[in-house]
Amino acid sequence: MYKVVIVDDEHLVRYGIKAMIDWESIGFQVVGEASNGREGLQAFQELAPDVLITDIKMPVMDGMELIAQVRMIDRDAKLILLTCLEDFEYAQQALRLGTTDYLIKSNMMPQDMEQVMHHLKGLLDEERGMNDRPSASSDAAAAEAREAIATDALLLGLAHGTLSAGHLSEVMQRTSDLDSAEGVVLLHIELDYIEKVCRQLPEQELLELHTGGAGLVREICLEKLNGVHSFSGRTGEWNVLVKHTEDVESAGREIIDRLSAAWPVSATVGMSSAFHTLKEIRDAYLQAEQACRLKLFLGCGSVIVAEAHHMKDTSQQPAPITNKKLNEYLYSLDSDAMRTYIDHIFNDAEGRLDVERAQLISIELLLNLTNMYADLTHDHEWLYDRKKELFDQIKELETLTDRKRWFVQVYEELIMKVRSVYTSDQGSIPKVVAYIDQHYDQELSLQILSEHVHLSKNYLANLFKKETGEGVIDYITRVRIDRAKSLLRGTELRSGEISQRVGIPDSKYFSKLFKKMTGVTPSEYREAVHAASHL
Repeated sequence: MYKVVIVDDEHLVRYGIKAMIDWESIGFQVVGEASNGREGLQAFQELAPDVLITDIKMPVMDGMELIAQVRMIDRDAKLILLTCLEDFEYAQQALRLGTTDYLIKSNMMPQDMEQVMHHLKGLLDEERGMNDRPSASSDAAAAEAREAIATDALLLGLAHGTLSAGHLSEVMQRTSDLDSAEGVVLLHIELDYIEKVCRQLPEQELLELHTGGAGLVREICLEKLNGVHSFSGRTGEWNVLVKHTEDVESAGREIIDRLSAAWPVSATVGMSSAFHTLKEIRDAYLQAEQACRLKLFLGCGSVIVAEAHHMKDTSQQPAPITNKKLNEYLYSLDSDAMRTYIDHIFNDAEGRLDVERAQLISIELLLNLTNMYADLTHDHEWLYDRKKELFDQIKELETLTDRKRWFVQVYEELIMKVRSVYTSDQGSIPKVVAYIDQHYDQELSLQILSEHVHLSKNYLANLFKKETGEGVIDYITRVRIDRAKSLLRGTELRSGEISQRVGIPDSKYFSKLFKKMTGVTPSEYREAVHAASHL
């Protein structure tokens, strides 16, 4: 039994590799695993495995350094490079360092792993004199698997824009069967509500869904279309290059139907426009991906053709996102106005088919929501849990209808909380009024007053206005001017002295403010009072 150690910083990947195949039935045993290169090197030294499977990009020590260190210890150990990096050049560099084989984990199928391991077992058996040289058919199968993996990596690199132009001719040779006068289209398939799917499915089922889904997508395209080349993306995403025919859309619909029949999921397919050279694959990929994103407006579970839907060009400015207005509705407990406002700003983005605008609106509304909660509570543990809950919930919303319904619901919950807090905090406003009346001659600010009654500044400002009908600063100013009038009537103090006594140190500003409030200067007011008293 040959020993295997797996090194990858993602727990799901390590678990998936261990569960992917029946290791013992093909002569291997997974004896250890590690989450970074340094731990992997330690495991290699302690366990002396025959095969090391490692990722490239990891913390502490990456896979490239690990490979180099292992080769210094053991020239004969079999090394499999496992990576989701789109840049194929990393794999080539690792091969020069002595890697035996490589797999792209985003597209890794059980049969791919089995073929590679069967090939390695043949090499190990031969080195130990246990068997004859591996059969030609085994070598051919392993070579075929490596070719498929290499093509996958190259296409993925081109689509993501991470592959250098020097590899273009190699990709064109590998995909020469796609040459067609009608051109080629790219199908981007992604599972709907993937965050919810990842949360609900056990790791093993999620792995089976991704690998099985890749096989199903390829099978359908081979049945209905010609010149099929597929490459995977993130979990729950697959891409297919096919010749452009009238059957492509129906193949996309069949992919959706059969994925839904095989697993408790729905999927959306984005279809690019036809293109004629692999130099255009990056644009086609972005186009198909953007088409998929339009499910935000068009709904899930359909084939969305990129050229049939374009963001509408309008000279009108988009509806502004005004948190101040929304907060006014919240503090005034106006659910209807709040609901109308949320509908309006989202409907504006929908009318433009502007996905980025809709995302921005969602972010702004969510941030405003969390800031409002911070104004209403001093329970930091509850606030942290509530924020986490909100962020987790919004990640699972796919369509605009989902988002509007969710935002209206959570804002209505917030209005209910504001109402309950209003009830419990009604005694705070008389305290604030009394404090202002007693300390008007001292420095006063919203910060000082909010600390006095243990409320947030924003919340106090809105509660004060709701209870008294005027703003906090307006009330402070009115109290000070009223006291100044009294001093002007009953004393011979100069204007500058009076301004000091009512808490306004700047006499020029005091005079300007007094005239703004009364229509006359302090001296004019005093003269008018004296004139009236002699009538």
